[in-house]
Amino acid sequence: MNNIDIFNGFAAAFEEAVEDDNWRRLEKYLADDATYFNVGGPDPKSEGRDAVVAFLKTDVANTDRRFDKRALTALSSPVTEGDSLSRQWRTIYSLSETPDLVVEGEARYLFENGLIKEIEEEVTNDSMQKLGEWMKKYGDRLHT
Repeated sequence: MNNIDIFNGFAAAFEEAVEDDNWRRLEKYLADDATYFNVGGPDPKSEGRDAVVAFLKTDVANTDRRFDKRALTALSSPVTEGDSLSRQWRTIYSLSETPDLVVEGEARYLFENGLIKEIEEEVTNDSMQKLGEWMKKYGDRLHT
């Protein structure tokens, strides 16, 4: 498998986990010592496969599941250079009686020996600003 195939498998497994909460399916794509960097986020770094999977599960529970609907879209095809891959993305979060929250960013992956060694997610500055504004106005309406 090449890095794009591994990435596509991981992305599909992630979306399945969002639906059924079976996060263990992500483990086969991650190196034992994988790291996840949430650039500019409140929990900037998770180290080790189990910690990365736990972070992703918690992040979805604390964010995605609190909305009525979430739609993730790729804004670009995966771009590879050596053992690195990057992709631009957009997530639209919908909550009844509020305007949609649109968050955009970039995901960067580093592969080693057919596994994901490092994931780095970075939300755009514009999206961070809009997220803060949305949360101030409507955050108290999110599902608990």
